Amino acid sequence: MNKTHSEEYINNNQNQLDFTFQNLKYSIKTREGTKEIIKGIDGIFPNSQVTAILGSSGAGKTTLLNIITKRITKLSSNELEGQVLVNGQPYTSESFSSFANYVMQDDILTETMTVRECITFAANMKVRGGQKKRNDLVNDMIKQLKLEKCQNTQIGGQFVKGISGGERKRTSIGFELVCDPQSIFLDEPTSGLDSFNAYILIDMLRKFAHEKKRTVVFTIHQPSSEIWNMFDRIMLLVNGKFIYQGSGGNQIQKYFSGQGFECPIFSNPADYYMSLMSQDKQINVINTPLYFKNYDEIIKDSVQYQINFSNKQEIIPNQKFIPIYMQFYYIVVRTIQIQIRSPILFKAKLGQVTILAVFLGLIYYQLPNGENDPYNIVDARNKNGFLFFLATGAFMESMNAATLSFPTERQVFLREENSKLYKIFPYFFGKLLVDLVSDFIIPIIFCCIVYWMVGLRNNLEAFLFFNLIMIILQFTGIAAGYFEGCLFKDPNLAYGVAQLITLPLFPFSGFYKNSGDLASWISWVQYISPFNYAYQAFVRNEYEQTYFIPNPIEAENIQFTKWEAVGYLCLMFLGYLILAFFFLKRSLKTLQ
Repeated sequence: MNKTHSEEYINNNQNQLDFTFQNLKYSIKTREGTKEIIKGIDGIFPNSQVTAILGSSGAGKTTLLNIITKRITKLSSNELEGQVLVNGQPYTSESFSSFANYVMQDDILTETMTVRECITFAANMKVRGGQKKRNDLVNDMIKQLKLEKCQNTQIGGQFVKGISGGERKRTSIGFELVCDPQSIFLDEPTSGLDSFNAYILIDMLRKFAHEKKRTVVFTIHQPSSEIWNMFDRIMLLVNGKFIYQGSGGNQIQKYFSGQGFECPIFSNPADYYMSLMSQDKQINVINTPLYFKNYDEIIKDSVQYQINFSNKQEIIPNQKFIPIYMQFYYIVVRTIQIQIRSPILFKAKLGQVTILAVFLGLIYYQLPNGENDPYNIVDARNKNGFLFFLATGAFMESMNAATLSFPTERQVFLREENSKLYKIFPYFFGKLLVDLVSDFIIPIIFCCIVYWMVGLRNNLEAFLFFNLIMIILQFTGIAAGYFEGCLFKDPNLAYGVAQLITLPLFPFSGFYKNSGDLASWISWVQYISPFNYAYQAFVRNEYEQTYFIPNPIEAENIQFTKWEAVGYLCLMFLGYLILAFFFLKRSLKTLQ
C-alpha cells in the first residue's frame, strides 16, 4: 500500500508543470526599424495555480503567450532571445502538444458539426480508453461548460446558422480541455461571454488547476471583481515589461498602495490597475518608469528565487497519437457528416449533373453513327465535339469543387494539426476517400442518362469503358483540385490560379488542333494535358467499330490505345496527389 501511495505521489509530481522564462526578448523588423514587443522579462507559471496576464492593448500579452506555447519562433523577420523551460527543460512546438494545449482567441471549429460532435471528435483523437470513458468525459465537459441546451446544434458559420458567440467560445475551450491536458493556455477565454458564463468558465479552470494540479495560464482584458478574486497569480504587463508579478488579493493591493496607488474601497481592482497601465493617459506615461523601477527593486529577485526553486521533475508526456487507422476512421466519419450536411455539396452536385446530362442528351440527341452516310464529316465532328466536351467538362467540374476543399478547411486543419490531434497522412487520405466514393456515383448516373440519349456505340463493353473513363477523369480532376487547393491558402486565389493553369491545356487536347500538326518545340505540352488522354480514350472507345470513312481514330491522329490513355490518366491522378500532399505538408504553420 505504501509503495502504491509513493508511486502515485511521484507520478502526480511528475505531471505538475512549472513554466519559466528568463531574459525573454522579442522584436520584429519593420520598414521603420526594429520594434521591441517583449523587453527582457523573467517569470514563472506555477503548477496548480491560475495565472492571469493583464495589460492594455499592445502591451504584449498575446505575444508572450505565443512565445511560451512555441507559436512564435526565431525567423529572419524577427529576433527572439531568452530561455523558455518547463520543469527546467527546453521544449519545442512538437513536444509542447504532448503536455499542454492552447486555446486561441479565434474560435476555429467545423461549421457543420454539432457542439457534442466537436468535443467528441477531440476526445476520440486524444483520450485513451474505451468509448464509455470518452462519452462520460464529453458529457461531463458539456455539463461543466453549460452547453446542454445547444449540444445538438451545429456550430454554424457563413452558410449555416448555428450557436451564439459565447457558446462557440465555450465549445472551443471544451475541445481542448476534454483530453485533460497537464497544462492549458488560453488567449482571452472570456471574450464574447456574459458575466455569469465568464464566471462559470474561470471557476471551472480554477478547479481544474487546484483539484488536478494543472497549470492554467490565460490573458484577460477586463475581468469582473468576482473573477479577479479567483486568480492565484497575476501578471501586469506594460509596454512589454512587467510592473507586477505575484499573488492577487491583499498582496497586490498592498504592493501598489505602498507606492502611493491606493485602490478605492468599492472599486473593481482589475479596473483600477488597468487604468494605471493605460498608456492613453499622460500621467501613466510619466509614471511608467516608476512602475518598472519598483518592480526591479522589490519583485524581480523574488521571481528569480521562484524560478530557481521551480519544479524540476521529469515530464511524462501524454501519448501523442492514437493509431493511424483510428485517426483515418474518425476523419472519414467526420468528412461524411460534413458532406451530408453541406447544402452546396453532394445534393447540389447530383442535381447539377442530372440536369446537365438531360440537357446534353437533348442537344446531341441520337447523333448519326455513319451507317447511312459514312462520308459525312459534320456528323463525325458533332460526335467528336460531344466527346471533347465530356473530356474537359467532367475534369473541370470535379477540379473546381476540390480546389476549394482545402483552403476553406485550412484554419480548422491547422488548429487541429497544431494540437496534434492527427497526422497529415490520415487527414489527407481520409478526405480523399470520401471525395472519391461520392464522386464515383456521380459519373455513373451521368453516363446512364447521356450515353443512350446521344446514341453512342450500342455495345455493353463500350458503355462500361465509357463509365470507366468518366470515373477516372473525375478522380483526376479531384486530385488536380487538391494540388491547386494545397498550393494556395486563399480560396479565391486557388480557384483563379486553377483556371489559369488548366485553360492553356485545352488547345493540346487533340480536338482544336490535330496533335500531329503541332510544332515540335511546343508539342510536348500535349503529354501533360489530361484532356488529351481523356479525349483519345473516348475516341478510341467510340470508333473501334464504326461506319465512318475515314475512321475518326486515324483522322484525329489518336496515338494511344484506350487502355494506354486511361493508364496515363491514372498516372496523372497519382502525380497530382503526390504534389498535393507535398504542398499540404509545406503549408503547415503554427497558428497564433
